[in-house]
Amino acid sequence: MKIGDTDLTPTKIICIGRNYLEHAKEFDAPVPTEPVFFVKTINSLITNGKPIIYPRILYENDKFNRVDHEVELAFILSKKCKKISPENAFDYIQGYSIFLDITARKMQIYDRNKNLPWYRSKNFDTFSVIGPQIVLLNEIEDPHNLNIELQINEKVKQSSNTKHMIFKIPRIMEYISSFLTLERGDIVATGTPSGVGPIQPGDIVEASIEKIGNIRHEVILEE
Repeated sequence: MKIGDTDLTPTKIICIGRNYLEHAKEFDAPVPTEPVFFVKTINSLITNGKPIIYPRILYENDKFNRVDHEVELAFILSKKCKKISPENAFDYIQGYSIFLDITARKMQIYDRNKNLPWYRSKNFDTFSVIGPQIVLLNEIEDPHNLNIELQINEKVKQSSNTKHMIFKIPRIMEYISSFLTLERGDIVATGTPSGVGPIQPGDIVEASIEKIGNIRHEVILEE
């Protein structure tokens, strides 16, 4: 898979949940005292303006017919690592990109209420979006001070700054790598700010992060 001029070959996608205070509040969820992470599957990953596919199994079922956008700053691993200290975290990062964590929200809530895993709500095809490029580590002096925004049909839905992340990148790296081995090319998405909401077939989703660029994706109904 190409992202800009870079070949991207992740073995996994790791997302951090509830990493902005206002996002936790908008879902009336407890503010985490340590990073909360979950894994997304490679089948969900797209880039380069490819369409986000709205699954018919969700669209035609009133119980599950809400799909949400979540814009996030992502970083990409430069080499294999395990049990990384915070002060060495940036030694293992290749660069940064924009990430969209697309979520079947009603399905996620349904599964949570049934005490079931909510894995399926995150891993439909095209439910992970990355682009438009990987900006190298040394090109961004401070990843914790970048404006981040998402628009639907040219209307701003999410607007914040990465300085509001509860857990910064060194802590995220330390925490994740204490549990599992990270590989070169793996993607870590650092959480979404408040303002998440539904997308519909026909929508144009545009996301931007300062010093990285912007991505644009059409939402289409599965054939």
